[in-house]
Amino acid sequence: MQTILTTGVTYSQLLDDLRAIIRHEVTAQGPASAETAEAASPELLTVRDAATLLDVCPATIHDWKRRGILPYHKIGGRTYLKRADLLNALQAHQRTAKPTGKGGARRG
Repeated sequence: MQTILTTGVTYSQLLDDLRAIIRHEVTAQGPASAETAEAASPELLTVRDAATLLDVCPATIHDWKRRGILPYHKIGGRTYLKRADLLNALQAHQRTAKPTGKGGARRG
């Protein structure tokens, strides 16, 4: 481990040097860090990814597209959906739990 001696360096000079080092390191990383962040949380999702996110089957996503519930984009013959649109649709159309307990239809 290296030792850094700061004797004879003013506080403002130390801050300027640290900023320059950080600026250099950030620009050295370049767009690769932005691509990594985008890959972790893509804006456009496939139908299968959208179905996984909403915990429904892909046929449900296609049905919602057809009924106009989910806006979608066609790129090169493939269908993509925006993550923000999916989350908005999820809030607007919350699933309701089926009633359980007594008082239901009898079987037998």
